[in-house]
Amino acid sequence: MNQLIINLQEKRVNGAILSDGVLQELFTEENEFLSGNIYVGRVEKIITGLNAAFVDIGESKNAFLKLSDLSRQYLNQIAGSETLKEGMKVLVQVKHDAIGSKGPQVTGKISLAGRFLVYFPLSRAKGVSKKVLDQKERDRLKKLTRNLAKNEGVVVRTAAELVPEEVIVEEFEELKKEWTEILKDFKRARKSKLLRSEPTVADYIIREQLNKQIDEVYVNDETVYEKVKEACKRISRRPVVNLSKEDLFDKLGVYNQLGHMQERTIDLPSGGYIALDTTEALTVFDVNSASFVAEKSHAELAYKINVEAAHEIARQLRLRNIGGIVIIDFIDMPSKDYYDRLLKELQSAVKGDSAHIELIGFTKLGLFEMTRKRKSPSVDQLLFTSCPVCKGTGRVISPLVIVKRVVNELSKIQNINEYNTVKVTLHQRLSGYVEKIKQSVNDSIAKKVVFSFDASSPGDFHLTLIKKTS
Repeated sequence: MNQLIINLQEKRVNGAILSDGVLQELFTEENEFLSGNIYVGRVEKIITGLNAAFVDIGESKNAFLKLSDLSRQYLNQIAGSETLKEGMKVLVQVKHDAIGSKGPQVTGKISLAGRFLVYFPLSRAKGVSKKVLDQKERDRLKKLTRNLAKNEGVVVRTAAELVPEEVIVEEFEELKKEWTEILKDFKRARKSKLLRSEPTVADYIIREQLNKQIDEVYVNDETVYEKVKEACKRISRRPVVNLSKEDLFDKLGVYNQLGHMQERTIDLPSGGYIALDTTEALTVFDVNSASFVAEKSHAELAYKINVEAAHEIARQLRLRNIGGIVIIDFIDMPSKDYYDRLLKELQSAVKGDSAHIELIGFTKLGLFEMTRKRKSPSVDQLLFTSCPVCKGTGRVISPLVIVKRVVNELSKIQNINEYNTVKVTLHQRLSGYVEKIKQSVNDSIAKKVVFSFDASSPGDFHLTLIKKTS
C-alpha cells in the first residue's frame, strides 16, 4: 500500500511517501527552493571560455547561465538581439538550486508545469511521458498535443492518463494565459526580480505526487484536505483521503525512520548490509554479505544479497535525494547471466523515481556506474550539518597521537621546579591514558601534573603552567 502524507506543524509543511510503512521519499520545507522560479535578470558578466554568463536575479548569489540554452527563438523574442551582451535584461528560469558555494543554474528554456502538462512557450517540442505505457492512450495524447499547440511546445505528463480531453485543454489555456502575463511583466520590469514562483510545498506535493499509484492520503490541515479532495476528482483511480489533527510523522512512524538517515550503513533483510559514502559529486555504495550464509551456493548467496541491495539503493537515492555520479560495488558473481538478471532488478527498482536516472553499466573492475539528476539539495544537506569536531570528515585524531603530543610538550618544560602545578586539559575519552602519560615523563614533571577533562574536541589538549607563590 502506498501512502502520501502531508504534515503541517507550526506552519511548516513536510510530506512523505510510504510503501507498506517504509519511507520512500521525503519533501521538506526546511529550505526555500528556487528551482522552477522565473526571474527578470541582468547579465553581469559573460565568460567566453565557458560559453556562459553570470546573471543577477536579485538573490544572494549570481546565477549561472549556459549560452547554449538560448535558442534563436529566445534571442529574437526575449533578448531582441542575435547575441547576449553584458547589461542586457533577460528572462530566465532556475534549473538547479544553489548547492554549497555554487549559485543557482538558470536556463532560457522556459517551462510552465501544470498537473497534466508542461508548457514550453519558446519551443516546439512535443511528447508524452514514457510512463504512459498503453499504446492506445499514448496515441490519444499525442494527437491532443498536435491539436493544442502549433508554434509552442507541450509535453503530456503521466497524470494525464485517462483524463478527459476537455480537462487537459482547460489546463493548457490556463498555462498559456499565465505565460502572457509573465511576458507582460518582463517587458515592464526595470530591475532584477522574481516574476513567478513555484507553488507552496503543499501545492507542489499535491501536483507532483498525488496520482493513481497512491492508495491513501493523510492530511492534518483542513485547507490542504479540501485541496486534496478537489485534486482527487481528476484522478482516474481515487485514493482514500484521511483528515487527522495529529502530528502525522509521529503517528505513522516517519520520525523514527528519519533517525536512521544519518547512519552510514544500511542493513538488508537477509543479514547483509550496504555502506554509503558521499562526496560533493560522487556517491559510493559498497555491498557486503556480513553474516548471511544461508544459501548453499556462493553464487546464489551473492545474487540474493545484490538484489536486496539494488532495491534498497534505489530507495536511498530517492529518500536522500542523492545526485551526481553513483558507483555501486556489488558482491562479485561468477557469470554474466547473474549480472544481466541483477541489471533488470535495478532497472525495475529505479522505475518509480521521478528524477532522471541513467544506468550506464558495469565497468571492467566490476563496479556499476549510474547517474541521477536532481534539481534541489539532498535531504542530508537539509537535515544534517557537519560535525563541528571532525569538520565533516567522520574522523578524529587517535588518542595515542594526542598522548604522544602531550608527552612531548611536557618534556619541553624547563625549570620545572619553578612551577607548583602543570595542568593538562584533555577530552573525556582520554581519561584512561593518565598513567601512560605520567610514566612517559620524568618523575619531577609527573609529580606536578594534574588532569582535567574539559576539552570540547577529542583532538584538543592544553597545558597550563601554574607558578609557585612566594
